[in-house]
Amino acid sequence: MTAPSQQQELRIHPEDSPQMKRSPELRERHLWDAGGLLGLRIAFGGLSFVVTVILSRALGTEGLGVYSYAFAWIVLLSVPATIGMDQLLTREVAGYVSTAQWRLVRGILSMTTWSTLFASVVVSLVAAVFAGFLRGHWASDLVPTFWMSLPLLPLISLTRVRQGALQGLKRVVLGSIPERLIQPVLLLALIAVAYWWLRELTAPIAMGLTVIAALVAFIVGARWLQQSVPAPVKEAEAVYRNSEWMRSAFSMLLVSSVSIVFSQADLLILGAFKGASAVGLYSVADRGADLLTMVMVAQNSAFAPTAAALYATRDVERLQRLATRIARWNLILILPIATAFILFGHWVLLYLYGPQFTSARAVLAILSVAQLANVAMGLNTLLLVMTGHEKRAAIALAVGAAVNIVLNLLLVPAWGMQGAAIGNAFSVVCWNVLATVALYRVTGIRSTVFSTR
Repeated sequence: MTAPSQQQELRIHPEDSPQMKRSPELRERHLWDAGGLLGLRIAFGGLSFVVTVILSRALGTEGLGVYSYAFAWIVLLSVPATIGMDQLLTREVAGYVSTAQWRLVRGILSMTTWSTLFASVVVSLVAAVFAGFLRGHWASDLVPTFWMSLPLLPLISLTRVRQGALQGLKRVVLGSIPERLIQPVLLLALIAVAYWWLRELTAPIAMGLTVIAALVAFIVGARWLQQSVPAPVKEAEAVYRNSEWMRSAFSMLLVSSVSIVFSQADLLILGAFKGASAVGLYSVADRGADLLTMVMVAQNSAFAPTAAALYATRDVERLQRLATRIARWNLILILPIATAFILFGHWVLLYLYGPQFTSARAVLAILSVAQLANVAMGLNTLLLVMTGHEKRAAIALAVGAAVNIVLNLLLVPAWGMQGAAIGNAFSVVCWNVLATVALYRVTGIRSTVFSTR
């Protein structure tokens, strides 16, 4: 449940809410945001796919494995660096703006920015020292590649905070353009220039180019956030509720932590047991299966502020209808791609990445089946967070992460990539079932495609 003070501030009758008076506008805005985000997601997926293909051919399985392994650690470390502030901003800013509490909007924007900057710098310094002690245990290029990637930590962390703020301000498409479009286009251009100039690429060089592209996208996004903040917020005197915000952020940090551990555990454990080459093979299949969630990810960002506003005004019926409709459309849109990955994975990998990557076809099929189940279960975790039940979301994800880690530790030594994929698939089903049941028990909302409401 939301905090008592928040419940009082957001207790608005549905018939009095401006959003509910303009339900066609609400629906139109959601469709516009979802369409824009889907377009950006498709563009990002296509550009990332081209980048991955180029890197796989330029770096080979070993170099791509080193690059992917270092980047996986950055993604994992970005969780404590962000400290849950991104999701907190989406929920709280959406609520404060809907009730014109401009002083609180300014206070939470300031608090989250400085807290995230401090945390990300501290995590970066600790990680740099720790990597130095592992020089004798990691592959030769891994430590310099990891050191080169460390500037990404504050960039990624502050970017998530900025995206959370823009989502709360109902500027979800604008918040995604720098990272979904500008950054991959620039990275692709930098890789092309570097390859033409140097005639070869290494993992550290590729990571350095990634940092440059991320920095440019960050600067553009920060400027856009500054321009998007409403004038009353800029003129208001900041009011802080740090203890309340930090408690909520900590709960959301748990959600983010287990979610990222969940998503990266298979790759990190595989790298520890089987080395960089196995990671390179697994990563192309993993990224391919992730394409199946691009529609759902776009819907998450677009639907988050709408879900928070609808639940705050207790319009659960409309929230249920939208959640069911979104889940069904998501499944319909990704089903043809998933079928191609499952049945024709060998040819997909052969023509896209080259013959050295076709041994990952079974991994692609297993992970694609898991993502089909994930999409079919709907936006369960998002709805738990946006309705104030982030602790239950954290529990579901924590159980799934634990299952993922245990199964990977048991299966990877014997079965390698296939074992990692099986562990990941079982854990995806596990946390989705737990999150869906928890959502129904606390809100009465059914998130799956099978809901009849």
